[in-house]
Amino acid sequence: AQYLAAANKLIQGLGSERTRWSKDKDDLQMRKSRFVGDCVLAAAFLSYTGAFTFSYRNEMLYNDWQSDLISRNVPLTTPFRLESLLTTPVQISSWVSEGLPSDELSIQNGILTTQASRFPLCIDPQMQASKWIKERESRVKKLTVQTFTDPDFLKYLEICVQFGNPFLFEGVDEDVDPIIN
Repeated sequence: AQYLAAANKLIQGLGSERTRWSKDKDDLQMRKSRFVGDCVLAAAFLSYTGAFTFSYRNEMLYNDWQSDLISRNVPLTTPFRLESLLTTPVQISSWVSEGLPSDELSIQNGILTTQASRFPLCIDPQMQASKWIKERESRVKKLTVQTFTDPDFLKYLEICVQFGNPFLFEGVDEDVDPIIN
């Protein structure tokens, strides 16, 4: 009798969860239908916008590409927020604790740095990105920092690539040593 009462109480407690689970299921179905458009915008952002300014990125992403998808009746989340698809609030707060500013441009740069398939080139006059990358990568593995003027940078680069360790070039001018390509 005691077990039956406990089981009945458990079933009644889970009954209220059924409503929430049904709502979550419906929400996931809606997100699934909009996933194609969201992924197209996210992939375009990661592939093409890294070299541009914040205002030009936003114009491409939110005006040009998003408008084009809407005109073609491709379902997507509206309003589309890049940060909600490519990162989480927990990850953003981790980046901020590592020294990345919390503005939208910095968050976009953080996404590009961590998720794009290309290596990031940061134009960083205030050294914010450099500080963030050093803090972030030093926590995980041994970060090696070199410049092109260091006589043995290539040896260190080879070792880092061989062992999968992060490597940071600082003070890069307009000319990048062709051996890097």
